[in-house]
Amino acid sequence: MITLLPVEASHRETIAGWLRSDRVSTWWGEPAGRLEQLDETSPDNHALIARDGKAIGYVRWEIVDPEALASVGLDVIPPRSIDIDIFIGVTDEAGRGAGPAALELLFDRLSETTDAPLAGLCTSVKNLRAHSAFRKAGCEHLTDFDAPVFGPCHVFVRHLRK
Repeated sequence: MITLLPVEASHRETIAGWLRSDRVSTWWGEPAGRLEQLDETSPDNHALIARDGKAIGYVRWEIVDPEALASVGLDVIPPRSIDIDIFIGVTDEAGRGAGPAALELLFDRLSETTDAPLAGLCTSVKNLRAHSAFRKAGCEHLTDFDAPVFGPCHVFVRHLRK
């Protein structure tokens, strides 16, 4: 069973190890900057992904910054939308449905606790595993953009309001 668990200070080294792995850093970039981001994230805006109580991944979310989006040509994303970053850190757990299940849990939480119109995820056009996971979680491809660090990326969204 997939659940979302609170991130505690004691989880930092586990997450750091995942971020340093080639499988994660290929898509998430330089680990030190991501660890700074982790340290600055409110407890209400990130979680560990767990299978049967064992941590296997990480997810974080934040309200989009309209200026940052506009700077890369993403003015199609409405204000108050949520940007999500997710990875499965345990290699043996990749491709076993934890990502889509965790996203479903997060979408439910965001629908209940925010007035966000939609949630979005961006990833490299080359990250086919992520594309598949996002689609399994009910996301649709919205648009593409050229990310300054990662190059060509797809934007996937899921509407939180009907």
